[in-house]
Amino acid sequence: MVFVLLGAVSIAAVIGSIVVTARDGYRRQPRETFARTV
Repeated sequence: MVFVLLGAVSIAAVIGSIVVTARDGYRRQPRETFARTV
């Protein structure tokens, strides 16, 4: 019973991490290098 609950929580955490990463806009940043600003 404990292992089933732990597995369910782990799956929910992985799905939650994917959703947050997809929503935070990280992949939509422009692909600019900052070499010119240094």
